[in-house]
Amino acid sequence: MGARLKYAKVVDRDLFLRTGGEIRPGLDNRVALLGEAPAKAASFTVRRQWYDVEGAFTESWSIQDPHGRTVYEGLDREVVGGNQELADEIDDMLFEYADSGYQLVLAVDGREVARADFEVAETQVEDRDLT
Repeated sequence: MGARLKYAKVVDRDLFLRTGGEIRPGLDNRVALLGEAPAKAASFTVRRQWYDVEGAFTESWSIQDPHGRTVYEGLDREVVGGNQELADEIDDMLFEYADSGYQLVLAVDGREVARADFEVAETQVEDRDLT
């Protein structure tokens, strides 16, 4: 099996959609809490794209806090060829604290292959409302 990771992003869903719904340079890996921690996060997506895929593989991913504890595990997914974006939407996840040291951990066939850092930030609900 061969595959290369083009990108991995953890992004606030509403911000992603308001800024055009495209992965682009400068798009922050950031999750917004709906208030002061501990708090639920606003909906966010885990986006990644594999390319140069030879054959098929099982992709798995998880979220680790800054202390290395797994706080969320995504569902395994079979990836077969192609050059397409994969996205998982996460709703109602509770984060115990805000910090810039969270990590998305990606694995291929049970072997860790990449990590992407992201921030979990406290945000007031009023700050998210642009209407």
